[in-house]
Amino acid sequence: MIFDLMIRAGTIVDGTGAERYVADLGIVGDRIHAIGDLSGAETRDAINATGLIVAPGFVDVHNHASNEMEGGILNIPDVENQIRQGVTTLISGQCGGSPWPIGEHLESMERLPIRQNYGLMVGMGAIRACAQIGPREASPADITRMQAMATRAMEEGAWGISTGYFPDFVTLDEMVEVTRPIAEAGGIYATHMRSEAKHLLDALKEAITIGERTGCPVQISHIKCWGRYAWDKAERVLQMIDEARERGLNITADRYPYVASFSGIGNMIPSNLRIEAGKRGGLEHLADADLVGHVRDGANEFIEEIGGAGNMVFAPLDPQPEIDGKTLEEVAAERGEEPWRTGMELTIRGKVSCMYFVMQEENVREFMRHPAVFAASDGHLRVLGKGVSHPRNYGTFPRWIGHYGRDEGLFTVEEVVRQCSSMPASKFGLHERGTLAPRKIADITIFDPDRIIDRATFNNPHQYPEGVPHVIVAGKCALRDGEVAAANGRVLRPTR
Repeated sequence: MIFDLMIRAGTIVDGTGAERYVADLGIVGDRIHAIGDLSGAETRDAINATGLIVAPGFVDVHNHASNEMEGGILNIPDVENQIRQGVTTLISGQCGGSPWPIGEHLESMERLPIRQNYGLMVGMGAIRACAQIGPREASPADITRMQAMATRAMEEGAWGISTGYFPDFVTLDEMVEVTRPIAEAGGIYATHMRSEAKHLLDALKEAITIGERTGCPVQISHIKCWGRYAWDKAERVLQMIDEARERGLNITADRYPYVASFSGIGNMIPSNLRIEAGKRGGLEHLADADLVGHVRDGANEFIEEIGGAGNMVFAPLDPQPEIDGKTLEEVAAERGEEPWRTGMELTIRGKVSCMYFVMQEENVREFMRHPAVFAASDGHLRVLGKGVSHPRNYGTFPRWIGHYGRDEGLFTVEEVVRQCSSMPASKFGLHERGTLAPRKIADITIFDPDRIIDRATFNNPHQYPEGVPHVIVAGKCALRDGEVAAANGRVLRPTR
């Protein structure tokens, strides 16, 4: 036997939570062939991993690689911000948004040189938009049409369905019925819940109900207590998840290790007002005389909930130098107007995203430590140095391992590797990935346990992490000695 690639004398942390051990790992083609003492074996290539952790490639099951920055992965398939974190698999199409049709998008992806393996959820928001239902309750005929689209998505390779923070006209019954074909096909229900703020507990109850009524496994996306009205709810949230798990529901959650969220500026305007403006022809109608007072009141309530206009930092995906990196408070002062009006005018402009500093560190830690919670970035593919970026786009997994695991002592290496690999892989049915064992796909991350750390900050976000010298995707080096190499990612479709 001649191996194609040998990882010599690394400390194997196999992703299961089992205790580490020192061994060689031999790869043939795209698979792990053997783990043990392989010192006498021949190999065409070798990596010396003495003193380094050899782990399964990290699996990021909640990200927005399919859209946004530069149009998403179709336009920037080879950017480096995820592979340099040790991420070998991305599952996109989250928060209710995805390309459509799923099959057409995945076929286009198969023609591109991508750095990570790539899978896709179908967004219920995308289904709703393509079904041309509009801002109203779905009729029985609408639901039948959406069910057919959900079935088609699963047949074409979706891993499940995602939902976003839908307005009230998207009813619980509608979400249940559109999710039924997903459950029947063996998929996942992943949700950015309807509320993560003052109505958090009601939203979580709704997500649990959808899982229990359909039998679909539930994934709570980027679990959080958003804003001051929710900060005291973390313990009850985790209690509700534990109770649902005890009843037999397969429910888990993911989390990014930062206290700021990232979303559009339009969230500061009540959704019913945005919908009404849309019916009148566009968001510029928010300034209509009969609406603007309600906009003011709703925006001011939002600003109070986030703790002030200084906790909202502009981070447009497309650079806008006049506001990039500034707070709403700063921009409003420059304009000589009240923050709510600045927010309204920038909402009307469109394409303005923000970082919201609305979470408590102790809640972040409490969620991360829960046994049903694992790592995910909620990030985007980003072009280095372009625009204002959330640091999670560059640092999620090294921060989880280096800062919270090693430096803060929240987790052992074995625990933290499991949170970054086998837990998400197992939940989403990525059976050939997530652990190190013979016959598994050779997706492998090699990191220095003493050096791995995020370097991206909110003030200087475009910085790659340290301590991840080698990443292997399907048996080939995607990152070697800190330099990007082959783009060997694959499009992943479930086998059911």
